[in-house]
Amino acid sequence: MFPITAMRRTLPITFVILSVLLEPQAAYAYLDPGTGSMLLSVFVGLISGAYFVIRKLPSTLRSLFFRLTGKTDALKHNTLTFYAESAAYWSTFKPILAALETLGVESSYLTSDEKDPVFTSGFKCVHPRFIGKSNTAYTALGFLQTKVFVLTTPGIDVLQIRRSPGVGRYVHVVHAVGDIHTYKLFSFDYYDAVYCAGPGQVKSLRALESLRGTRPKELTQLGCPYVDGLVERAKRAAPPQAGTVIVAPTWGRNGLLTRTGAMIPKMLAQAGYHVILRPHPQSFVSEPELMDKLAQELLPFDNVEWDRQPDGFASLSRAQLMVSDISGVIFDFAFVFLRPVISVGAGPLKDGFEAWEIPHEAWEVSALDTLGKRILPGDEKNVVEAVQALLADDSRAREKILALREENVVNFGAAGMPIARALVAEVERLKNQSTRKTQAKKGQ
Repeated sequence: MFPITAMRRTLPITFVILSVLLEPQAAYAYLDPGTGSMLLSVFVGLISGAYFVIRKLPSTLRSLFFRLTGKTDALKHNTLTFYAESAAYWSTFKPILAALETLGVESSYLTSDEKDPVFTSGFKCVHPRFIGKSNTAYTALGFLQTKVFVLTTPGIDVLQIRRSPGVGRYVHVVHAVGDIHTYKLFSFDYYDAVYCAGPGQVKSLRALESLRGTRPKELTQLGCPYVDGLVERAKRAAPPQAGTVIVAPTWGRNGLLTRTGAMIPKMLAQAGYHVILRPHPQSFVSEPELMDKLAQELLPFDNVEWDRQPDGFASLSRAQLMVSDISGVIFDFAFVFLRPVISVGAGPLKDGFEAWEIPHEAWEVSALDTLGKRILPGDEKNVVEAVQALLADDSRAREKILALREENVVNFGAAGMPIARALVAEVERLKNQSTRKTQAKKGQ
């Protein structure tokens, strides 16, 4: 991966250099073609080398600072360590940490969010520490020494987070029940283990290993701990409100609102439904003009309600049905509340994502009709009719969704403890392995 990235980054520089060198100039001396080619290669190599030295200088200085100040000492001698890029991942880690608390197992929790809920969690066996943001955190993680390191972050040893020689095992815990097709390329290749939500993720990861010739990972089906908290909250939630439909799409090129604008919420509002419009939070950051346009178009409708809360659980619990696209929230809604979903669109784009190389379709794409109804581009006018049909037969929809959930997600709503026990077993295995190596050296 690095050579391709390096080549892309040096192309603009090389192009400028070649343009200058190849421009006709007055010549007053003879230089044979072979020598000229050699000198040109040396010159371009020196410029490229200098470019990467300059690019690497900040991270080199950060590493030196960490060593000189002794900050690396705080990242040593941990047994089980977690890392969260932001507070958003607390919902994934909390059920695991709660289970470890029950088992009396100590762990370290590194975070790049000073307001991470871990600091007020009250867990006695969890030792939290803020390690800085972005590059500062990534540099620190390069010095980590621990038996087992648990992350939800994709792309280790490909993107910013590099594997530390002091880590015994890198474990990825999934934070969604859907397949891995919409992750960026090479998201999982350099993990030692991935704790999967179900058989679909295992199938796709094995296919990528076979295609790329990467070392086989431990792929254990243990469930998705993120769902545990949703299930507990759903037990206390009020019944859905009659006639309420939530429109909750993703953002960007795959997004329903990006592709069709106000069409869907407007049709539903005109049909008399109470519409909760919950765009992906990133839409307000990356697509502000679109959000402003939608707000103006939907202003005349009193039965359209916008939800911009960080936590959308309240809106999800109130709705009888969801209209979305390929957003992962469709499974949060369908599997937690056992209510139908209408998915509008052709499916996820493949370029730049793992789907580009996986030879089979994501399991959830073929399941969209079981969740409710799949509507392809050009047929958006059929959304209202589909809503009416699904709400008229909601008991049958519930049975189909439940069967689909049981087939594709293990330990639904109770993944925290199985994952915790698997991590403890992993730590013990590495400890025993280390003991055997030490004894073998003594015996030589």
